[in-house]
Amino acid sequence: MRTDLFDFSFSAGSALDIGRRRRSNMDKIICCPDLGFFAVADGMGGLANGGRAAEMLTELVPGFVITLAGEFRGKTPEEIGPALKERVRLISDHIFHSSNTENDISFGSTLSCVWLAGKSAIFVNLGDSRGFLLPRDAPALRQITEDHNLAGELVRAGELSSEEAKNHPTSSRLIQFMGMPPPACPDCFIEPVSPGDGVLVCSDGLYGMVDDPVLTERMRGGGSPDEICRGMVDAANEAGGRDNISVVYIKIKNP
Repeated sequence: MRTDLFDFSFSAGSALDIGRRRRSNMDKIICCPDLGFFAVADGMGGLANGGRAAEMLTELVPGFVITLAGEFRGKTPEEIGPALKERVRLISDHIFHSSNTENDISFGSTLSCVWLAGKSAIFVNLGDSRGFLLPRDAPALRQITEDHNLAGELVRAGELSSEEAKNHPTSSRLIQFMGMPPPACPDCFIEPVSPGDGVLVCSDGLYGMVDDPVLTERMRGGGSPDEICRGMVDAANEAGGRDNISVVYIKIKNP
Protein backbone atom coordinates (compact mmCIF):
# COMPACT_ATOMS: atom_id res chain seq x y z
CA MET A 1 0.00 0.00 0.00
CA ARG A 2 1.21 3.54 -0.80
CA THR A 3 -0.01 7.04 0.09
CA ASP A 4 0.85 10.49 -1.25
CA LEU A 5 2.37 11.51 2.10
CA PHE A 6 4.60 8.52 2.95
CA ASP A 7 7.88 7.67 1.23
CA PHE A 8 7.56 3.91 1.74
CA SER A 9 4.93 1.31 1.08
CA PHE A 10 3.38 -0.58 3.99
CA SER A 11 0.89 -3.25 4.95
CA ALA A 12 -1.42 -2.96 7.93
CA GLY A 13 -3.81 -5.09 9.95
CA SER A 14 -5.99 -4.73 13.02
CA ALA A 15 -7.98 -6.75 15.52
CA LEU A 16 -10.62 -5.90 18.11
CA ASP A 17 -11.82 -8.27 20.82
CA ILE A 18 -14.06 -8.06 23.88
CA GLY A 19 -11.66 -10.11 26.02
CA ARG A 20 -12.75 -12.74 28.50
CA ARG A 21 -14.09 -10.72 31.42
CA ARG A 22 -16.00 -7.76 29.96
CA ARG A 23 -19.68 -7.78 29.02
CA SER A 24 -19.28 -5.11 26.34
CA ASN A 25 -16.53 -3.76 24.13
CA MET A 26 -15.67 -0.08 24.67
CA ASP A 27 -12.54 -0.16 22.49
CA LYS A 28 -12.63 1.20 18.94
CA ILE A 29 -10.19 1.09 16.03
CA ILE A 30 -9.90 3.84 13.41
CA CYS A 31 -8.16 2.91 10.17
CA CYS A 32 -7.66 5.21 7.19
CA PRO A 33 -5.12 3.10 5.25
CA ASP A 34 -5.38 5.14 2.05
CA LEU A 35 -4.08 8.11 4.08
CA GLY A 36 -1.63 6.20 6.30
CA PHE A 37 -3.52 7.02 9.51
CA PHE A 38 -4.40 4.53 12.26
CA ALA A 39 -5.66 4.87 15.85
CA VAL A 40 -7.15 3.05 18.80
CA ALA A 41 -9.57 4.51 21.34
CA ASP A 42 -10.37 2.94 24.70
CA GLY A 43 -13.60 4.20 26.28
CA MET A 44 -13.09 4.79 29.99
CA GLY A 45 -14.87 2.05 31.90
CA GLY A 46 -15.28 4.13 35.04
CA LEU A 47 -17.46 6.66 33.22
CA ALA A 48 -21.13 6.27 32.33
CA ASN A 49 -20.51 7.11 28.67
CA GLY A 50 -16.94 5.99 28.12
CA GLY A 51 -17.98 3.70 25.28
CA ARG A 52 -19.97 6.48 23.65
CA ALA A 53 -16.92 8.78 23.83
CA ALA A 54 -14.88 6.19 21.90
CA GLU A 55 -17.72 5.98 19.36
CA MET A 56 -17.65 9.76 19.00
CA LEU A 57 -13.99 9.52 18.05
CA THR A 58 -14.82 7.04 15.26
CA GLU A 59 -17.32 9.60 13.98
CA LEU A 60 -15.10 12.69 14.33
CA VAL A 61 -11.56 11.55 13.57
CA PRO A 62 -11.85 10.27 9.97
CA GLY A 63 -13.30 13.60 8.84
CA PHE A 64 -10.41 15.63 10.17
CA VAL A 65 -7.93 13.11 8.76
CA ILE A 66 -9.37 13.62 5.26
CA THR A 67 -9.24 17.39 5.68
CA LEU A 68 -5.70 17.45 7.04
CA ALA A 69 -4.40 15.04 4.39
CA GLY A 70 -5.05 17.66 1.73
CA GLU A 71 -3.36 20.35 3.80
CA PHE A 72 -0.36 18.13 4.58
CA ARG A 73 0.76 17.46 1.00
CA GLY A 74 4.25 18.86 0.58
CA LYS A 75 4.68 19.38 4.33
CA THR A 76 7.39 17.80 6.47
CA PRO A 77 6.68 15.54 9.46
CA GLU A 78 7.91 18.37 11.69
CA GLU A 79 5.11 20.54 10.26
CA ILE A 80 2.48 17.79 10.28
CA GLY A 81 3.04 16.69 13.89
CA PRO A 82 2.01 19.95 15.61
CA ALA A 83 -1.04 20.30 13.34
CA LEU A 84 -2.17 16.77 14.19
CA LYS A 85 -1.59 17.39 17.88
CA GLU A 86 -3.65 20.59 17.75
CA ARG A 87 -6.55 18.85 15.99
CA VAL A 88 -6.60 16.10 18.62
CA ARG A 89 -6.72 18.81 21.29
CA LEU A 90 -9.64 20.51 19.56
CA ILE A 91 -11.59 17.26 19.34
CA SER A 92 -11.00 16.58 23.04
CA ASP A 93 -12.22 20.07 23.88
CA HIS A 94 -15.25 19.56 21.62
CA ILE A 95 -16.21 16.35 23.45
CA PHE A 96 -15.94 18.16 26.76
CA HIS A 97 -18.01 21.17 25.73
CA SER A 98 -20.68 19.06 23.98
CA SER A 99 -21.01 16.26 26.54
CA ASN A 100 -19.32 17.07 29.87
CA THR A 101 -19.18 19.80 32.49
CA GLU A 102 -16.63 20.62 35.17
CA ASN A 103 -18.86 18.86 37.72
CA ASP A 104 -20.01 15.94 35.55
CA ILE A 105 -17.44 14.03 33.48
CA SER A 106 -19.29 11.09 31.93
CA PHE A 107 -17.70 10.99 28.44
CA GLY A 108 -14.02 10.05 28.22
CA SER A 109 -11.71 7.92 26.11
CA THR A 110 -8.06 7.40 25.34
CA LEU A 111 -6.74 8.03 21.84
CA SER A 112 -3.41 6.85 20.45
CA CYS A 113 -2.82 7.47 16.77
CA VAL A 114 -0.05 7.25 14.21
CA TRP A 115 0.24 9.02 10.86
CA LEU A 116 2.84 7.85 8.35
CA ALA A 117 4.47 10.80 6.59
CA GLY A 118 7.74 11.36 4.80
CA LYS A 119 10.17 8.88 6.31
CA SER A 120 8.54 9.10 9.76
CA ALA A 121 5.78 7.76 11.97
CA ILE A 122 4.04 10.60 13.81
CA PHE A 123 2.48 9.48 17.11
CA VAL A 124 -0.06 11.61 19.00
CA ASN A 125 -1.82 10.41 22.16
CA LEU A 126 -4.01 11.29 25.11
CA GLY A 127 -4.51 8.68 27.80
CA ASP A 128 -2.74 5.37 28.26
CA SER A 129 -3.24 3.58 24.95
CA ARG A 130 0.23 3.15 23.51
CA GLY A 131 2.27 3.45 20.35
CA PHE A 132 5.37 1.28 19.86
CA LEU A 133 8.12 0.96 17.29
CA LEU A 134 10.13 -2.15 16.47
CA PRO A 135 13.10 -1.15 14.26
CA ARG A 136 14.22 -3.86 11.88
CA ASP A 137 17.61 -4.38 13.57
CA ALA A 138 16.57 -3.65 17.18
CA PRO A 139 16.46 -6.48 19.73
CA ALA A 140 13.26 -5.30 21.39
CA LEU A 141 10.10 -3.29 21.04
CA ARG A 142 10.34 0.38 22.10
CA GLN A 143 7.44 2.28 23.65
CA ILE A 144 7.14 5.67 21.98
CA THR A 145 4.14 7.26 23.72
CA GLU A 146 3.98 8.09 27.42
CA ASP A 147 1.10 6.94 29.63
CA HIS A 148 -1.10 9.76 30.89
CA ASN A 149 -1.95 8.10 34.18
CA LEU A 150 -0.74 8.47 37.75
CA ALA A 151 1.48 5.42 37.49
CA GLY A 152 3.16 6.95 34.45
CA GLU A 153 3.77 10.14 36.39
CA LEU A 154 5.38 8.12 39.17
CA VAL A 155 7.63 6.37 36.64
CA ARG A 156 8.72 9.69 35.16
CA ALA A 157 9.41 10.97 38.68
CA GLY A 158 11.59 7.93 39.40
CA GLU A 159 9.29 6.64 42.13
CA LEU A 160 8.20 3.49 40.25
CA SER A 161 9.87 1.24 37.71
CA SER A 162 8.04 0.45 34.48
CA GLU A 163 7.51 -3.08 35.71
CA GLU A 164 6.12 -1.89 39.06
CA ALA A 165 3.77 0.50 37.27
CA LYS A 166 2.26 -2.28 35.20
CA ASN A 167 -0.09 -3.52 37.92
CA HIS A 168 0.05 -0.55 40.26
CA PRO A 169 -3.35 0.70 41.55
CA THR A 170 -2.70 4.15 40.04
CA SER A 171 -2.31 2.72 36.52
CA SER A 172 -6.08 3.00 36.02
CA ARG A 173 -6.26 6.66 37.07
CA LEU A 174 -5.92 8.79 33.95
CA ILE A 175 -4.68 12.35 34.28
CA GLN A 176 -5.34 13.18 30.62
CA PHE A 177 -7.96 11.80 28.22
CA MET A 178 -10.20 12.78 25.32
CA GLY A 179 -13.08 14.78 26.78
CA MET A 180 -11.14 16.08 29.80
CA PRO A 181 -11.63 19.65 31.06
CA PRO A 182 -9.67 21.96 28.72
CA PRO A 183 -6.97 22.47 27.93
CA ALA A 184 -6.04 18.98 26.82
CA CYS A 185 -2.30 18.61 26.13
CA PRO A 186 -1.66 15.70 23.75
CA ASP A 187 1.86 14.41 23.28
CA CYS A 188 3.48 14.25 19.85
CA PHE A 189 6.45 12.07 18.93
CA ILE A 190 8.06 11.98 15.48
CA GLU A 191 10.08 8.82 14.87
CA PRO A 192 12.10 7.97 11.73
CA VAL A 193 11.20 4.64 10.16
CA SER A 194 12.80 2.40 7.55
CA PRO A 195 11.77 -0.66 5.53
CA GLY A 196 11.54 -3.68 7.81
CA ASP A 197 10.35 -1.68 10.83
CA GLY A 198 7.10 -2.49 12.61
CA VAL A 199 4.65 -0.06 14.23
CA LEU A 200 2.18 -1.13 16.92
CA VAL A 201 -0.72 0.86 18.39
CA CYS A 202 -2.83 -0.79 21.08
CA SER A 203 -4.99 -0.43 24.16
CA ASP A 204 -3.99 -1.55 27.65
CA GLY A 205 -6.02 -4.70 27.10
CA LEU A 206 -3.06 -5.91 25.04
CA TYR A 207 0.07 -4.50 26.64
CA GLY A 208 -1.31 -4.98 30.15
CA MET A 209 -1.65 -8.71 29.54
CA VAL A 210 1.25 -9.51 27.19
CA ASP A 211 4.88 -8.65 27.97
CA ASP A 212 6.98 -6.72 25.46
CA PRO A 213 9.22 -9.72 24.58
CA VAL A 214 6.14 -11.70 23.53
CA LEU A 215 4.84 -8.78 21.48
CA THR A 216 8.26 -8.49 19.85
CA GLU A 217 8.21 -12.20 19.01
CA ARG A 218 4.73 -11.91 17.50
CA MET A 219 5.76 -8.93 15.40
CA ARG A 220 8.85 -10.76 14.17
CA GLY A 221 6.81 -13.85 13.30
CA GLY A 222 5.36 -14.76 9.95
CA GLY A 223 1.90 -14.13 8.62
CA SER A 224 -0.03 -11.14 7.42
CA PRO A 225 -0.53 -8.07 9.64
CA ASP A 226 -4.08 -9.22 10.34
CA GLU A 227 -2.81 -12.64 11.39
CA ILE A 228 -0.16 -11.06 13.61
CA CYS A 229 -2.81 -8.88 15.28
CA ARG A 230 -5.04 -11.89 15.82
CA GLY A 231 -2.14 -13.76 17.41
CA MET A 232 -1.57 -10.87 19.82
CA VAL A 233 -5.24 -10.88 20.80
CA ASP A 234 -5.08 -14.63 21.36
CA ALA A 235 -2.03 -14.16 23.60
CA ALA A 236 -3.85 -11.50 25.66
CA ASN A 237 -6.86 -13.77 26.11
CA GLU A 238 -4.69 -16.73 27.00
CA ALA A 239 -3.11 -14.56 29.71
CA GLY A 240 -6.54 -13.81 31.19
CA GLY A 241 -8.16 -11.29 28.85
CA ARG A 242 -9.05 -8.87 31.68
CA ASP A 243 -10.05 -6.04 29.35
CA ASN A 244 -11.15 -5.23 25.83
CA ILE A 245 -8.30 -5.60 23.34
CA SER A 246 -7.58 -3.39 20.33
CA VAL A 247 -4.46 -3.55 18.19
CA VAL A 248 -3.13 -2.14 14.92
CA TYR A 249 0.09 -3.46 13.38
CA ILE A 250 1.91 -1.82 10.46
CA LYS A 251 4.84 -3.28 8.56
CA ILE A 252 7.03 -0.78 6.70
CA LYS A 253 8.19 -1.96 3.28
CA ASN A 254 10.49 -0.74 0.51
CA PRO A 255 9.22 2.09 -1.72
